[in-house]
Amino acid sequence: MYRLYNPNSGEHFYTASAYERDSLVKEGWESEGVGWIAPAKSDTPVYRLYNPNAGDHHYTASAYERDSLVKAGWRYENVGWYSDDAEAVAVYRQYNPNAVSGAHNYTTSTYERDMLIKAGWNDEEIGWYGLSTSEDDPYHGLATRTPIMGASSVSADEMVAYFQAYLDRTGKEYPADVYAQYGAATLEDFCRILLEEANAEGVRAEVLFAQVVHETGYLQFGGQVKAEQCNFGGIGATDGGASGADFSNNGEDSVRIGLRAQAQHLKAYASTEPLEQECVDPRFNLVTRGSAPLVENLGSGKWASSPYYAEALTKIISALV
Repeated sequence: MYRLYNPNSGEHFYTASAYERDSLVKEGWESEGVGWIAPAKSDTPVYRLYNPNAGDHHYTASAYERDSLVKAGWRYENVGWYSDDAEAVAVYRQYNPNAVSGAHNYTTSTYERDMLIKAGWNDEEIGWYGLSTSEDDPYHGLATRTPIMGASSVSADEMVAYFQAYLDRTGKEYPADVYAQYGAATLEDFCRILLEEANAEGVRAEVLFAQVVHETGYLQFGGQVKAEQCNFGGIGATDGGASGADFSNNGEDSVRIGLRAQAQHLKAYASTEPLEQECVDPRFNLVTRGSAPLVENLGSGKWASSPYYAEALTKIISALV
């Protein structure tokens, strides 16, 4: 769990997201390193809330306190992290009755706790618990565990609705002028084909869809891979500038084959099971089979080089299902 400090407001902020940490540091927050180690999952969630009037965040393992603050006008921001049910390391909570903002502090340090109490802060005892070491975490540091393989939890209509909401919000359009000749004249056609190809190989459609959305910028492209390639996962594209595989020579089946190749490439990473259809993924045999069974395994040099790749995909998936 990362801990940050805002020198202007006096607020401490806590997050499991390296992306959120880095974004705040760019805005002037000071990184104070790791505050504690939280389990990726447990039976005790810690809730995150935001006060839009004071600009302050609050964190609590109490559903009663959460609900009381929501009634008082705080905005609920979902589960921030989890408390260790084995209660290995106490995270102490203190309150500053004199501060306008940044009123609470959370620390595993009894020294810091005692110094703040001497300075006039109220001791609010234990807020939640952390792990003693990261090796104690059965989820091995993954904030979520999102399988790539399995039954799809999203319909074609739900994918269309999600995609269309983006188009309506941004004023952009589905590139029908490109994909009509390749077998997907409408967004409905595209999502139907995507669902069919994901299910054919046992890949969860929401994973394939999230990857298409992220890799192509909602089919707007703009990078080294062009829309006409029907390469929706950047297969073969590299940071060095290679444009990657081109599936456009499959005529009216080009969209389908492009999505099939992507589903097969995901299966190569996520499973050791044989393909159900003839292999059309030109890089299938270059993958160490079963080396990335989770979406969370795909970044940092697997499918993509970015350490934030998995986080981008899971945000889309969680909005879908």
